[in-house]
Amino acid sequence: MVRRLRKTKKNQKYNYNRNRKRLDKQLKSTGPIRCLEIKNALDPRKKLSANIREMGLAFNVNRTIPVPNAKQNRIQLTRYVNGFLEEDAADVETSTEVKRPPPPKIHVAQQLEQEANEYVESRFRLPKGQVKFACRMIDAYGFNYKAMSRDRTNYEQDTWRQLRQKVRKFLSIPEQCTPYLEKKGWLDCDMDDPSDPRWKEYGTDDEEC
Repeated sequence: MVRRLRKTKKNQKYNYNRNRKRLDKQLKSTGPIRCLEIKNALDPRKKLSANIREMGLAFNVNRTIPVPNAKQNRIQLTRYVNGFLEEDAADVETSTEVKRPPPPKIHVAQQLEQEANEYVESRFRLPKGQVKFACRMIDAYGFNYKAMSRDRTNYEQDTWRQLRQKVRKFLSIPEQCTPYLEKKGWLDCDMDDPSDPRWKEYGTDDEEC
């Protein structure tokens, strides 16, 4: 048995002033609930799993959507090959006849589903350096990405596909590209119009092949 050093043994002192029950709660806690819908419908007298189940949500995803079982899939395929498909269909019909009542707080799941389906505008913004770089490249070469890649100020050695992605991303953010388009006098132009020579892209995948 290896003996511990006297210093390490001496430094390990029990702190009697610390509340161990409160410390255990802090270690096991995952922080406050940030979702307002779940927080307002939460009943502190019940367990978290019971609360989540009453809201129509899944507390354990592995139980709600289990991992596919290869053995069960083989058994089902064997029954299908041997002609037991009609019996399986009858079993499914009998099992689906029993319907459970909806959870008492199903409105929470409906609110979360409605919020998830709503369109949320992207808040992504490019850095000022990339905006200046994209504007300078468009002023110098238009939308000729291969010429942009050969520019001496392309310090990051971006390929023409990477430059095309950066330019398209810059033009897809109205807050950043609107002042530039207004300065160029292209604000009333349609960027999706291929017949307009100002928006013609050079060095694309179609032209390469």
